[in-house]
Amino acid sequence: MRSIKENFLVIAAFMALSAGVYYSGAKFHVPWFGSNDFNQYYMMVSDPFDNDALSPWAYRIFSTTVAHYVHQSGFFYDSAITPYKEYYVSHNSVDYDPSILSALIFTNYLFFTIAAFFLYKSIRLVFDDVELEDVTTSFLLPSLIFLSLSTVVHGYAGLTEGAGVFFVSILLYLYLKNYLILFFVVSVVSVTSRELVPLILILYLLVSSGTQRSKYLITSGIAFASYFAMRFLFQIPGNEYQTNPSSLIENILNFELSKDFFMQAILANNITFFTVLLIISHGLKGIRCFLPYMLAISILTVLGIATGIGNNVGRILNLALPLLVIGLANWKVLLNKKTK
Repeated sequence: MRSIKENFLVIAAFMALSAGVYYSGAKFHVPWFGSNDFNQYYMMVSDPFDNDALSPWAYRIFSTTVAHYVHQSGFFYDSAITPYKEYYVSHNSVDYDPSILSALIFTNYLFFTIAAFFLYKSIRLVFDDVELEDVTTSFLLPSLIFLSLSTVVHGYAGLTEGAGVFFVSILLYLYLKNYLILFFVVSVVSVTSRELVPLILILYLLVSSGTQRSKYLITSGIAFASYFAMRFLFQIPGNEYQTNPSSLIENILNFELSKDFFMQAILANNITFFTVLLIISHGLKGIRCFLPYMLAISILTVLGIATGIGNNVGRILNLALPLLVIGLANWKVLLNKKTK
């Protein structure tokens, strides 16, 4: 009973902490400035099971289905006056219901809150392994996901970023708890949120320590493969080039670094730069703790360039942010050992 009460209070604490960012998104977010994918998600939230959404958005049914029922419940904040309602309810000759945007933003708010909770639980596991009692750090590290520029701009928005971060966070927790069967089930389900989630776990597991890694690598690989099986069995038109090897290679070969890419895709990762400066201030001690994250963002960057998503690379890098948070927890453990 005490554990249930503690978990509830932790979730409530993270919800309170992120309430300001959520309110900012709910009040001022306009999807046509950097979140144009909302036109696809709008159809999916309106009717999850009968819509004209294109690939790959059409396969991301988890978050939009949850948002659909959130919208039906009416349990979300729908601001009376927002820039979206006043000026942008009609876009490209299509009329949009502002309450659907509000429901989707609230759904992301819930997912980011629960993601922080599972990161908190994961950090407690990391600390418990070395008998390190540091509740404050266990709270503070997950809070970094709320400070990420990508979370602020694209998380509390008409997109599905919250569910992606949630799935990465809960899968890290299940791995650390060694819940293999549940890990497999959640991995498979996660591809209906963001197809990159199992890949991020694969990259994490490749360079992390643990005696059970091989089993989790296999299950993550099966989950990632299930996404392509889903696309093969249930073919939906749209962006077919993203699964065409020749197109992927061509995009990489033709890529040119631009000022916009540097500003939006690279510098937008403010938590990464914060961590880099933190490590440098400690003489690069324990840099190996961040190898899983470094591998993940490197592969995701190349993959983003290959699929032609341009400056949106910064958004998919944010999906790997839970790996950085766990890396910071391991770094804390390492520094604590050296001070003894």
